[in-house]
Amino acid sequence: MVVVAFVTAAMITVMAAFSGIEELVKDLFSNFDAEITIVPKEGKYFSDSLNVVSTVKYTEGVDLVCRVIEEDAWISYTDNDIEEGKNCVATMKGVEDVYPQFSNIDSMMVHGDFVLREDSFEYAIVGLGVRSELEMRFFRDGFTVMNVNAPIRGRKLSRDKENAFNREAINVRGVFSVNAELDARYIFTSYVFAARIFELEGLMTSLEVSLKPGIDATLVKKKLTESLPESLEVKTRFDKNALVYQTNESEKWATFLILLFILIIASFNIVASLTMLIIEKKNDIFILRSIGASPSFTRRIFTIEGIMINFIGATAGAIIGVSLCLLQEKFGLVAMEGAMVDSYPVHVHPWEVVAIYLTVIAVGSLFSVTLVRLLMRRFVK
Repeated sequence: MVVVAFVTAAMITVMAAFSGIEELVKDLFSNFDAEITIVPKEGKYFSDSLNVVSTVKYTEGVDLVCRVIEEDAWISYTDNDIEEGKNCVATMKGVEDVYPQFSNIDSMMVHGDFVLREDSFEYAIVGLGVRSELEMRFFRDGFTVMNVNAPIRGRKLSRDKENAFNREAINVRGVFSVNAELDARYIFTSYVFAARIFELEGLMTSLEVSLKPGIDATLVKKKLTESLPESLEVKTRFDKNALVYQTNESEKWATFLILLFILIIASFNIVASLTMLIIEKKNDIFILRSIGASPSFTRRIFTIEGIMINFIGATAGAIIGVSLCLLQEKFGLVAMEGAMVDSYPVHVHPWEVVAIYLTVIAVGSLFSVTLVRLLMRRFVK
């Protein structure tokens, strides 16, 4: 019983840990990626000449749309304590004012607030990694200013040198942190600023779409694919990060199969217990046979006992496993130092617990029914 209980608890705990990582990944990407993104199949930009924005906006299930310009820029920063200044290449993501309403980027701010335009002023929001690379400082009074250098379309750096860039200073309003990769790569500006400095007025690299609550992204994707030009591709959040989700899912079920194999090995403990029990009870079996008990009746006694051992062990293991996971969720028993979360993420899916519980019962019952029959033939004549 103890062996079965511990294996069951281990299976539930490990699966909950993988589910926790999956939920964490979903939360991280949901703060940055839209539910649906529309991009060109060929090339980098597309225009609204075919009324793409209005077509998407009035599609059933769509809540908000946001034009996006995403391009690499050379960022430079200097203050009085840095003689030579600091430079880095970052991806500028120019978005419209509705972006914070469906991206949850507000919750990822570690300094300042997510404001890109206010009155006649333009602002930038930088990733935590970009801030560190530029050694950017923020002052209580006054603004932190950085310079954005955007390559001019059609000009070559080797030939035009400094004249190959559009340059513009912009105030830094805040710092965000999603994950290490995105923090070191992205800065946010308004769509107007990005269009101006990259000379992309009327163009966009993507159109991000927010859906109304409870709407299935796959169904909306199908509708948009049918209504939009063939030159555009519609991607859900899962499509954009398919490798991440598929890798985690593959690892999850590979681990489940390994633990299932351990369960099968652990089930031999039940076999050993039943073997010793049958040997010890040979005289009692003979007495039962003498007073009229059939072979199937005596066989059923040991079969039920094997199933009970497995049932009680699986039940105890399920209670232990779920309790450990709930304690970890509430109190963070296993901490993670220097990570983006304070404690190891776990998430208990009821259907996973039921699936593991039924798997343990099925494996143990199969062993009991099959092996009791063989043991009775061998030790009881």
